[in-house]
Amino acid sequence: MNIPPLLRAAIASPHSAVLAHAFGQLQPEPGWAPPDVDVLFLCFTNRCGSNYLAHLLATTGAFNEAGEFFNAPVVLMHAVPRGLRSLPAYFSALPALVPHSGRIAAKASIDQLVMLADAGILDALRGRATYLLMERQDRLGQAISRVIAAQNLRWTTAHASDVPDSALVFDRAWITSELAEIAVANAAFSRFFSDNGIVPIRTTYEALLADARPVVGALAATMGLANLCPQPRKIAIHRQANAINSAWRGI
Repeated sequence: MNIPPLLRAAIASPHSAVLAHAFGQLQPEPGWAPPDVDVLFLCFTNRCGSNYLAHLLATTGAFNEAGEFFNAPVVLMHAVPRGLRSLPAYFSALPALVPHSGRIAAKASIDQLVMLADAGILDALRGRATYLLMERQDRLGQAISRVIAAQNLRWTTAHASDVPDSALVFDRAWITSELAEIAVANAAFSRFFSDNGIVPIRTTYEALLADARPVVGALAATMGLANLCPQPRKIAIHRQANAINSAWRGI
């Protein structure tokens, strides 16, 4: 995989730093081969609607619920007690850790894709990896949602919070910073894909809410699956935006 220096400089990776400290330098492992599964990388930025998409794909019965399996604490939680000493070794263990039916869906931020590329995992998966890039057209709404979630820690409606809406603090500079981070991450995804000859499936949160069938159909065609039937009514999480989000848009 080709990682342009400018792309690497544009993104920070706390996950990579933690895992490099635990495993040593992240690099290809001689002789390593990936497990015999297809992999769907659900590529995302925080609060773009990726959790909704992960739940939606799981309702088809063809995918596990895509989780953030490459967050450093998650990796170490499973790797340390099993004596796994590298990121490839952890990746090899995923089929035993994640219920699946021949394919594994996993969420991946742009810095995590770079981390997986550094470890030689993405090169080894060529031909068996599919990339689905989820974005949100309403970036201001996304930035506001990120600021709110960072304060009340309610990243989905499945998470409880002890922070009432009345305690949330509007911070214009923080929202502006989040907007910039979203733009950088989305541009970095595009650069990563173009520089490595990858054509991702693309969708937006808004398009998904309007009609999930096009993206699910594209995914089925790419992965050689048939009769995928998403069932939105089975999804347990729902939109979190309320009067606070609307009020902050007008400030």
